[in-house]
Parts: sequence; C-alpha cells; structure tokens
Amino acid sequence: NRVPYYLALMENFQSMAPVVYTPTIGDICLNWGRLWVAGRHKEMYFSMKDKGEMAAMVYNYPVAEVDLIVVTDGSRVLGLGDLGVNGAGICIGKMDLYIAGAGFYP
Repeated sequence: NRVPYYLALMENFQSMAPVVYTPTIGDICLNWGRLWVAGRHKEMYFSMKDKGEMAAMVYNYPVAEVDLIVVTDGSRVLGLGDLGVNGAGICIGKMDLYIAGAGFYP
C-alpha cells in the first residue's frame, strides 16, 4: 500500500532517504527486469523507434493531470554504467524522494 509507505517516508525522511535512494536504488536497477510489474508505477518508456511520435505519446498518456516528470536515458546510473531501461528505477526512487520531501501527491 502506497499510503503507509509515503507516510513513513515523510515522517522519517532523513533516516529513510538513504535507504530509499543510494545504494538501494542501485540494487533495484540492477534487478529491474526481474522486479518490474506492469502498472505498478506510472512510468512511460520511449525508444529510438518512437522518434517523431513522442508528442503524441505524451498527449495520449492515460492520466489527465501530471505533476512531476523525471527523465533518464539510463546511462551512467550511480556509477553502474549504462543500464538502459533498467535505469527506470532511478526515476522511481527520485520521485519517491520528491513526493515525500516536497509533498507531491503520490
């Protein structure tokens, strides 16, 4: 459940931020392919094949209101090298910190 997670993170931000991000997120990125579950997060993926179609893809995103966007190309992730799509975990970890630290609605 996301509500207790973010509540605990907001109430204990200084002690939990290092656990949520570095080095934990590095381990998650290294295992992203095995951990990823469609629909768990509201991520969007683009590939080079989408060139020229990105505006349409963003316009057709199935959420009416977007408050926060974090972008990565998956390269040079925490000194782990080019992780490609597995670098998406970095965006999720950063969003968790932004949501808890800045008060964005999860």
